[in-house]
Amino acid sequence: MKNNRIREIAIASAALVVVAAFTTMIFSHHSDMGMGVGPSNSPRYVSVSGDGTVKVAPDSVRVDASIANVSATSAASLRATAKSADALRSSLKESGVEAKYISAVNLSTNPEYSYSNNGPAKIIGYRSTQNFTITLRDAKNSGLIIQNLQNKVGNALSINSTSPYIYDQKIAEANARTLAVAAAKAKAQTYAGLTDSKLGKVLSIEEQISQSSPVPMMAMAKGMDAAAPAPVQVDLGQQSITVTVTTKWELR
Repeated sequence: MKNNRIREIAIASAALVVVAAFTTMIFSHHSDMGMGVGPSNSPRYVSVSGDGTVKVAPDSVRVDASIANVSATSAASLRATAKSADALRSSLKESGVEAKYISAVNLSTNPEYSYSNNGPAKIIGYRSTQNFTITLRDAKNSGLIIQNLQNKVGNALSINSTSPYIYDQKIAEANARTLAVAAAKAKAQTYAGLTDSKLGKVLSIEEQISQSSPVPMMAMAKGMDAAAPAPVQVDLGQQSITVTVTTKWELR
C-alpha cells in the first residue's frame, strides 16, 4: 500500500509539472502578440487622385427622326408611313449609311381627333408614327445627308434632334488614363518627399470615366445664293473625355 501511495504522488506531481509548462507556453504566446511582435499587415501609404482630359472632335452624329402620316383609315395610314420609311432607308443607303446604323425604335397608330367647344371630340383620321435612331459615321457630311433625307421623304419626316458624339472612344480613354495616372503618381511622389519617405508600389487603383455632352446643334450654312436652298450644317465642336483615378501608393 505504501508503494502504491508513493507512485500516485509521483504521477500527480508529474501532471502538475506538465500543466504548469503548458500554461507558461500559452501565457508567453499571448504576451508576444500583445507586444506587437510579428509582421505588420498595415503598410504606410498615401491616397491621391489624378485627372486626365483629352479633347476629341466627334466622328459620328446620332439623329433622332420620326415619320408620321394621317389618313382616313388606320390601314391607309400604316401604308403611307411604310412607304415613307422605305424612302428614308433608300436615301440613307444612297448616302452610304449601312443598315446596321438604322434602328426603327417604335411604330404606333392612333386616332386623330377634332375638338369642339359645343360637342364631343370627333375622329377625323388616323395617325401612324414610326421613330428612327440613325447613326451617321460620316460626321462631316451629316448635314448634307440629313438634307437629302428630308428632300426624299418630304413633310412626313421630322428631325427631332442631332447629337454629335465619339463612336469609339477607346483611344481617347487610353490617352486620358495615361495622363491621370501620371498626375496621381506626381502627387504621391510629392507627399513622399514631404514626409522623408520613398514611394513604393501602387496598392490599389480605381477609375471613373466621363464624357462631356455638348448641346445638339443644327445650323444653316451662310454665304449661299438666296434663291437656292442653303445646305444643312451640323456643328460638331469638340468633346472632352476625362478619366479620374484614385490611387494608394506604398510609402517606405
